[in-house]
Amino acid sequence: MAPQKEPVLRQRIFEARYERGYRYLDRCGDAMVILEDLLAEGTGCLWFPAEATPTAARMICPDLDATLVFNAQSLVLEQAPVGNVEFDFARIAADSLGLIVGRFALEKMRRFGWRQIKLLPTNDIDEAEKLSVKCSPVADWRHKKSDGLVPREYEQAYRFESEDRTRGIRIFVKPFARYGVELHVDDRLRLPPHHLPQGQHQALIEQQKRAKKQREDPDVGLSIDVDFYLMWPPMERSVVEFAQEAKQEADLLERDFLEQVRSKS
Repeated sequence: MAPQKEPVLRQRIFEARYERGYRYLDRCGDAMVILEDLLAEGTGCLWFPAEATPTAARMICPDLDATLVFNAQSLVLEQAPVGNVEFDFARIAADSLGLIVGRFALEKMRRFGWRQIKLLPTNDIDEAEKLSVKCSPVADWRHKKSDGLVPREYEQAYRFESEDRTRGIRIFVKPFARYGVELHVDDRLRLPPHHLPQGQHQALIEQQKRAKKQREDPDVGLSIDVDFYLMWPPMERSVVEFAQEAKQEADLLERDFLEQVRSKS
């Protein structure tokens, strides 16, 4: 049965929200230049700017399927799909935020968030929908069903918080399927290779190959989205330690949920 399968990590995200990042407009380019070298040194892979606008700056690493976005309100490091590609995600998040804190002269953090999205595989979307209903409260209802109508699918979300609401974790579960998503082609691949900095053209080509292969087979199952967060963390709060705590809490919550699913299978 599909519920006995192990969930597959589809995406992981670190987000830091901060106060008074007004210097973004003045120092965005300066930060990107430094990040390009800092991230390359930290991961051993090529990172390069994708865009810089008044609303946000984005850097990508095709080899790691990773993206870093920052603006006047927040910094987000994201990797998807993870697959077998690994790097020190927490350390890169910490180094990136440290640079932004220094360049933007930030004095106050609003929120740290760690989010991991996994997929519990099923054979098809029908099975995923049935599984979502089976592990939901509606499965235990003792009401008389409307003529010809039965529960088809269920999306559920739960949030747990500390007494002062500064620390919490949320889990959101729903059936998920992705079929034949149109493949986006980076505009830079339309340029001759010699018009791009060294390594960028090949890195983008490899990224397109991986994306195409992934989209040839639909991803179907029960999506398990867990988000751990801290509100108003002190400036000295270690991002690496926060990531370790967040992953531990997320894994525990995921384990409890899976035990419930398997007990009803």
